[in-house]
Amino acid sequence: MNDLNIKKKPYILHVYPESQIKNFKHSGGSKGIKIFNDFLKNSRVNYDNCIIDRKSDLLLLSKLRAINLNIYSHILVHYPMFPLSVLYLRIFYPKLKIVTRSHNAEFPHWLQHSYLEFKNFKFKESLKFFFTAIRNGFGELIMALFARHILAITEWETNSYWKKLAFSKTLYTPYYLSDAIKAQDCKIRENQCICLMSPNYSSFLHDAAKNFYKLVSSAHSSLDWNFVITGEDLNLNNVSDVPIKKLGFVDDISSLYIKSKSIAVLTRYGYGFKTKILEAAAYGCWSLVPSKNYSRIPNNVKPFCISVDLDSPMSFKEALKLSETKLPDFCLQNDELKSQFYESLKTSLLK
Repeated sequence: MNDLNIKKKPYILHVYPESQIKNFKHSGGSKGIKIFNDFLKNSRVNYDNCIIDRKSDLLLLSKLRAINLNIYSHILVHYPMFPLSVLYLRIFYPKLKIVTRSHNAEFPHWLQHSYLEFKNFKFKESLKFFFTAIRNGFGELIMALFARHILAITEWETNSYWKKLAFSKTLYTPYYLSDAIKAQDCKIRENQCICLMSPNYSSFLHDAAKNFYKLVSSAHSSLDWNFVITGEDLNLNNVSDVPIKKLGFVDDISSLYIKSKSIAVLTRYGYGFKTKILEAAAYGCWSLVPSKNYSRIPNNVKPFCISVDLDSPMSFKEALKLSETKLPDFCLQNDELKSQFYESLKTSLLK
């Protein structure tokens, strides 16, 4: 009789998509998955990885049907967008504990993608992203019903978004830098602000670039600053006279961080967490963020951010002036983020 009461040791199936995006090592999704793998290795818990070629519910379902899931105590799924797979798990493996990592507030995130594409007259893409928002929103509802825990990436998601769907199931599980390099004391810094783009098109980054060009165009004449932008040429209208240096794709972003004073993350759109803010902070760089988004940034990350009113060149000038000051200690805040991350994973996966 006592044998029946012995608690089964955690054995975790870790499910995440493998991206086909070029230079995926630079993406937030890739780095966000890496810290989970680090935790599983460091915890010495039994686990297997289940990697799917793309974010496809049918593809994941076919993979799960081919696996003996009876041996696992938990399944950790990145992105709450697989409703058929979750329903399958709940019906056929009711004892399996389902945990999901939310990288964004999916429904509003993709709705904003759809809106921006519509605004740019890309109606086909807008419709595609609208249906993605509906699909992922339905996935979030299913996860809210059946998951044991939702691992939210920001405090705003935890307290304002998922709390409406999943109540007490949500755990704040922040992103942190697993391989942080203390480079804040670099003496060779220029009055330079960087706008970092992706090698792949994103309507959010396109919007950020337009705001960057607009603010630099309005303010540069009275500033002794250099402005640079990475990534492919966006072919924006009426920007030929704006003194922004185009660098193209830069493989070693740290070489820019280490000699700059700030980065510009200037879009009001998108949810989740911009990993580049922490990376910039590790190298002593401030992040300029829109006033509207500042409240959604995690509390441990806010000390590295300066709020900017996107409609005010004066606000941009003041933000640049503030970014000439020394950044607060990065390692202390990063350690606190890591501690919270590990605590949430211990609660959701090891108990």
